Formats: sequence, C-alpha cells, structure tokens
Amino acid sequence: MPLIKVILGTTRQSRFGVQPANWIMELSKEHPEATFELVDLADINLPLFEADTPPSMVEGGNYEKEQDREWAKIIGEADGFVFVTAEYNYSIPASLKNAIDHVGNEWNYKPVTFVSYGTVAGGARAVAHLRDIAGWTRWYDLREHVLISNLWGHLDEGGKFLPNEHHTATAHEMLSAVAFWAEKMKPIREELQK
Repeated sequence: MPLIKVILGTTRQSRFGVQPANWIMELSKEHPEATFELVDLADINLPLFEADTPPSMVEGGNYEKEQDREWAKIIGEADGFVFVTAEYNYSIPASLKNAIDHVGNEWNYKPVTFVSYGTVAGGARAVAHLRDIAGWTRWYDLREHVLISNLWGHLDEGGKFLPNEHHTATAHEMLSAVAFWAEKMKPIREELQK
C-alpha cells in the first residue's frame, strides 16, 4: 500500500493551513487504497539550507547534516505527496521552498498534487511555482488539485474552515489520483533508481 505524505508548507503561528491539512487528513480516511500521513514543517523546523554539496548530487541519503538525513528519511519513505500551501507574494512560502531544497533524490519519480488557498487566485500562483519545481525534482505533477479562493468566505464566525461541495468532491478526486499513481509508479521508480 502506498504511503502519501501530506506536507503542510507554512510555519507561521497564525497560519490557516492547519485547517485544510486536517480536513484532507479527515477525507483521506475514505481512501483505504493508501496510507496518508501529515508532515507539519513547523514540527520539522529545518534551518535555512546551507549544505556545501547540492542535494541532487548526494546518493543514499548520505547528507552532511543530521537534520538533512532525518528529513531525507521522511521524504524517501513516501510514495507520493500532497502539498498544502499558501501563496505569499505570488509564490510559495519560504519554509516550503527551504524544505524542498534540503534533499534531492528522495523526491524523485513520485506523484504530487496540491491544496492551495488564498485570496482571489486561491494560491494558484504558488501552485504554478511548485509545478515549475516539479520538473527538476522529477515529481509526477498531477492535474487534480484543490484551490480554495477567497478563503475568508469559507469560514464560520469562529474562523473554522467550511469546505463547500466542490472543494470536497475535488479533494476526493485528488486523493484517489495521488493514491492510484503512487501505487502505479512504485515499480517504475524502482526501475529508474537502479
């Protein structure tokens, strides 16, 4: 059974991303074809990337620093990813880019999809940047993703996220797709990594 890591890409104390990440984890219970695990970058707490050797040139997870070796293990054991991202200044949060940059080959040949949120564009520009990154990291970039635009219009009086029917239907499509491709790509990835 494939293991999908749901990566919460923001680390600010007042971040909204916890709510859609937890919502995705709740919906994932209806997808027994894969195991879904939440990875919160605030808990990982990676320092700014500063390794001397580019991660794409490191083999077998033999990174210089212990925190990078631990992060490589978390990423390496995954068969696919769901990134939950905000949009900061037309791009992804620095915490997410930093986490991506810390490791190299562990990302390769795995399906990825996205849950984005924000104002009018709903984080679409952040996802566009992640799709650019996908080529270099050798992600298999899936079309299905959840876009939450005008997020303040989807909150109750207490600030709780209230997904609509479209959000939920799209999320189930996305979860099914990432689970399907994670399973299908396992043998291909093993062949490519020989």
